[in-house]
This record gives sequence, C-alpha cells and structure tokens, in this order.
Amino acid sequence: MVNMTMQSSTVKSRIVNAAAIFFSQFGFHKTTMGDIARKIHKVKGALYYYFKSKEELYNEVLKQELTSVQLHLTEIVNSDGNPVEILERYAKTRLKLLNEANNYHETIKADFIERYGFVDDVRKDFEEFERSQLLTILSKGKEEGLLEFSDINSTVNLILMLLKSIEIPLFLQEEYKEYHRSIDELITMLSASLQRNINV
Repeated sequence: MVNMTMQSSTVKSRIVNAAAIFFSQFGFHKTTMGDIARKIHKVKGALYYYFKSKEELYNEVLKQELTSVQLHLTEIVNSDGNPVEILERYAKTRLKLLNEANNYHETIKADFIERYGFVDDVRKDFEEFERSQLLTILSKGKEEGLLEFSDINSTVNLILMLLKSIEIPLFLQEEYKEYHRSIDELITMLSASLQRNINV
C-alpha cells in the first residue's frame, strides 16, 4: 500500500513537471493533455486519474510555481536584519523571481484577453501571502522605531499596487532585463522614504 502511494505520488509529480515545461513554452491553450501524456510515456486517460481537467492541472502548476516564490520570500522576511533592508530585499527578489515564473506571466496576459477564472484562488492565496509578509515587515519596523507611516494597511495596499503595476510592462513586454537596475533604484527610494528620521 505504501509503495502504491509513493508510486502514485511520483506519477503525479512527473505529470506536473512535464506540464510546467509545456505550459511555459507553449502556453495554456496550445498545450494538450496528449502532449503531456506522451512526454511521460503515459496514455492521456492516465492524466485524468490525477487531474479532472487541463484547467485543474494548470492550476497545480501555477500553485507550485508560486509556492517556490513564497518559500524564498519567507526566508527573507524571517531573516535577521534591518526591516528597511528586508523590505527592499523582499520587493527586489519578488520581481526577480516572478520574472522567471512563466506561467504566472500567462495569467497576467490572460487578464487582458480572457480571464483564467480557474486560477483565481491560487492568485488570491498569493496576494494574501504577500499582504501578510508585508504586514510583518512593516510591523517589525514600526515596533523597532525604524519605519514610519500613518496607516499600515493603506501602506501595504499601496506597495502591492505599485509592485503589481510594474509587473505588467516588465513581464508582458519582457522589459525586466532592461529596467531591473532602475526598478531596484526605485524600490530603494521607496523603502528609504518609509525610514524614520531618527535625527529629528
């Protein structure tokens, strides 16, 4: 029974890994379940044992892609250091990692053409994750007297709005490589603007 469970888990993992490659290279619509099945030497019907539809499989691929991003960002938030520097590292690393997340890019593109409603829950979970991480950073900075702002929730919302608005041209037009240094400078200015002037 244990061996069967492990085997099932391995097959599922192979399906997701193969799907991630196809979806990132060809996109959701041009990828078929048959393509993925052939890649792992399985019949197409075997995929439907693990995933009810291509949408469900894409959802899992996106979830794993964003989970990897979350793990890296959580390490930054939980690291020792100045909250101002942590906020700066968080924002810069977030954009860098999401720039490499091809399936996340496609969901942004879909917002302009046709919504991928089936990924809404995964994207909402990621947004809630980000909100909680930023609240943690800002709260720590406020408690330590290093950050200053009038309303923490409004500040978090504005930071998220800024980061998301940058995503659109950077990822859809593949401009990250050209602008990443300027983006880093902008983020440095943003974090510095929240830093409390302890000389006052």
